[in-house]
Amino acid sequence: TFKKWGLDIKYHREKMEKRELDKEFKDSKNPLRVVFVCAMWLTGFDVKCLSCLYLDKPLKAHTLMQTIARANRVSEGKSNGLIVDYIGIVKALRKALADYTANLGASSGADPTIDKEELIARIIEVIEKTREFLSQKEFELEKLIGAVDFAKLASLQEAANAVCGSIEDKKIFTTYALELSRLIKYTDRNDITAQTRKQYEAIVAIHSELQKKRKHTNTTDLMIEIHKIINEHVKIADQPTMDNEATRRFDISAIDFELLRSEFAKVKTKNLAMKDLEEIIKQKLDSMLFSNPNRIDYYERYGQIIAEYNAEQDRATIEKTFMELMDLANQMSKEEQRYAREGFKSDEELSFYDMLFRDDLGKNDIKKIKEVATTLLSKIKSKISELDHWSDKQETKAEVDNLIRDTLWGELPECYDDISISACREKIYEYVYMRYRSAA
Repeated sequence: TFKKWGLDIKYHREKMEKRELDKEFKDSKNPLRVVFVCAMWLTGFDVKCLSCLYLDKPLKAHTLMQTIARANRVSEGKSNGLIVDYIGIVKALRKALADYTANLGASSGADPTIDKEELIARIIEVIEKTREFLSQKEFELEKLIGAVDFAKLASLQEAANAVCGSIEDKKIFTTYALELSRLIKYTDRNDITAQTRKQYEAIVAIHSELQKKRKHTNTTDLMIEIHKIINEHVKIADQPTMDNEATRRFDISAIDFELLRSEFAKVKTKNLAMKDLEEIIKQKLDSMLFSNPNRIDYYERYGQIIAEYNAEQDRATIEKTFMELMDLANQMSKEEQRYAREGFKSDEELSFYDMLFRDDLGKNDIKKIKEVATTLLSKIKSKISELDHWSDKQETKAEVDNLIRDTLWGELPECYDDISISACREKIYEYVYMRYRSAA
C-alpha cells in the first residue's frame, strides 16, 4: 500500500522494531520529544512529562477523556497540560466532561469547563481583592505600576514590606498571587487589557520580592552580613530617584549595637528587613547546628524570639525583636570562634569535645578529653577514607562504631563510667553517621 503512494517506510519500521520507542518517549531527557499517534498511545499510555497534546482526530466520550488525560499527569517542573485543538472538539469535550461528572455521583451531568469570559472575570475579581488587601495595608498598587527606576524598586520593597507584617498577611497575599498566576496561564496575550496585565505583573513582582532569597555567604561574619542588610534597606529608602548621590559607607571593622540601632531606625521597610534578618540567622543556625548539635539552645532562643515577634507586631515589638536578634547574632558569632579559644583547629574538634564534656570535670580531665576529641576525629576520618561507602554496609558501620567504642574506653579519664561512655559513644556515632555518611 505504501509503495503505491511512493512511500518507503522500511527505515521507520526498523526503528520501531529495534528501539524501545515507548521507553524513550517516557524519558524526559531523551531527544525523542515529538510523536504522531493514531490509536495505540492515546489511551493507557502514561507519560508523566508530556505537557502538550495536538488534536486533529475526531474523538468522543471515554476515548476523548482518556486522550486529554495524557497531558494531565503530574511531573516535576510541570504546572499544567496544554491541549491544542485543530478539529473543533470542544462540544464533544463538554459532553464527555459532563458525563464524567454525572458518573461520579452528581444528580445531573454538569459542564465543569470554564468559559473564557468567566475566566477573565475571575482574574479581574482576584486583582481587585488583592488591590483592596494592599490598600488595607496602606499601599496602593497604582503607585508601583506608575513608578520608574529607583522609585519602582523602593515601591516594590514598600509593597512587600506591607504584606509581610504577619504570617497571616503573607498567607493571604500569597494566596491571591498564586491564584492569579494560575488563572493567567489559561489566557492569551490579547484576552486581558493592558491595564489588567500591568496590575497582574505588579502583584507578581511583589510576590517575587516577598519570596526573594538573599544571598549571604556562610564564610562572612554574621554581624557584617546583618549590617549589609540594614545598609541595603536604608539605601533603598533613601534613593527614590535617579539622582547621583554619594554612596553610603560604613566602617564595619567595629560594629556596635548603637550604630545598628540607629541605622535600623532609618529603615522604612522594617518588616522586610526583619524577614531578611530572620532568614540569614536561620541559615546560619542551620549550619551551626549541623556542625555541632550541642548548639540547640541557640535554635530554641531564636524560635522564642520569632514566636514573640509574630504574636504582637507593633513598632516597639519590631525594634525590640531586632535588638534581640542582634544579641543572638552576636552570641552566635562568638560561638563560631569558640573552637579557636578552646585551642582546637576546627569546629569539628570542638563538636567532639562538647559531646564528651561534663560539668564536673577537673582541669586535667578537660585537657585529656580535648586530646581524646582531636585524636578520635582524626582516627574516624582516617578509617572512613579506607572504607568504600562505609554507611551502606552493616560490617563497615560496625568498624566505625567499634573504633569509637575502643578509643573512648581506652583514652577517656577514669571518671567516665560505663553509662557515660555508652552515651558518648552513641552521640558521636550518630554525629559521624549524619555528617560523614556520604564520605567514600
